[in-house]
Amino acid sequence: MYLSQAFALLDNVGTTADVRMMSLEQSLVYVELGRNTEDLSDVVTKGAPKDAFPVFSALNDGVQSVEMLLPNMDVVVGVPVVKESEVDFNVDDVIAKVNLQGLDPGPFKLERATVSMDGSSDTKQDEKSTTVTVAGDVTFATDSDQLSAQADSVLASVVEQIKKCPSGGDLTITGHTDDVADDAHNQDLSERRAKAVSDRLKKLTALSKWKESVSGKGESSPRVLNDSDERRQINRRVEITLTPSKAAEASASPSASAAPSSATVPDPAGPVGKGPEGVDVKVGGKTMHITIDHVIRVGGYLTGKVLPTAKEKVNMPAASFALPGRMMETCGMDGVFYVSRLTILSGGSRYLEADYAYPNGNRVPLVNYFVYSLEPGASQSLPVVWPDVGEDNITIDIPAGEYFYTNERIVARLTDIPVVNV
Repeated sequence: MYLSQAFALLDNVGTTADVRMMSLEQSLVYVELGRNTEDLSDVVTKGAPKDAFPVFSALNDGVQSVEMLLPNMDVVVGVPVVKESEVDFNVDDVIAKVNLQGLDPGPFKLERATVSMDGSSDTKQDEKSTTVTVAGDVTFATDSDQLSAQADSVLASVVEQIKKCPSGGDLTITGHTDDVADDAHNQDLSERRAKAVSDRLKKLTALSKWKESVSGKGESSPRVLNDSDERRQINRRVEITLTPSKAAEASASPSASAAPSSATVPDPAGPVGKGPEGVDVKVGGKTMHITIDHVIRVGGYLTGKVLPTAKEKVNMPAASFALPGRMMETCGMDGVFYVSRLTILSGGSRYLEADYAYPNGNRVPLVNYFVYSLEPGASQSLPVVWPDVGEDNITIDIPAGEYFYTNERIVARLTDIPVVNV
């Protein structure tokens, strides 16, 4: 890997475009704005360090330290915020080189996403609301509003979220369909399914503190294009959004004792080993060793770095660490080459990496944008930020699953990874 590529993003070679500044205490991420190609255009030699000056939007008042995601290196925590008068370089000279290129300066709110072990539901949470999306094909009989035998287990994740917020708030239930039947049929079906979910939730838990809105949108708001049977299945769904009157109740970090554990943890699809010891995986017939020593708890999140190492040169297939295609589309992930498959298994759910959305809706995870080939004896650091799952040790699962950008995928499970409090 060249220095000009280490912190770059797409065609911004020689820049620090993929460096991100975070205030995890505030669930905020700041993207790099400078895009200065001069800082990293040369080589770094022993005894001659190289300075780089990423530029970000101003922090909120009162922030005393931040976290930095340095791609291909690590997540650095506790970086102090200092005054301009306390640094040994000319800030005006740095700002003069900034090329904003029409970038949105942010900051952007971090969000947390989980997927049920069986894929029957997924949950997206930000600082204001939580949306649980349940799959229509699991929750209902075909082309019907009759709840299936599995419906209660699927709705259990919704009940859990409701019980976390005893003060109540706003509850919105919206039905959606694919585009197979005509508009009128789909609109009616979506409304009936939303009402069926509402009626069932009232029997499963108390909703007296919640102001409820129930509606259907038919085929008008698909999650993905209706251009295949698999994608139509994604669009057949009911979305339940909770906006609690006291947001702190929903955003409180989970504890191991409070986490639901009724779902069966899927069998590993690849080699299994303790995180600090690592596992061997085959890539192109060659062996790569993957480890993670520990993760750090900070501000309701976990940070860490996964280290692939090889004794011989390993050519990494494109998108080998990308989420399986269906999971990526369901979560609205942007960028096919991101290291987006380092998921945490906990409490019956699969936790994806923390991410954020640009105004156009594209989602970006807090990870490396790309994975480069490994040189003999060298490691590549894959820094990651996850939601905190409230446990003292975590398990990282790199799941199997097809994705059309690559023919070979990295699959493994790393267990017993200690959590260190910052």
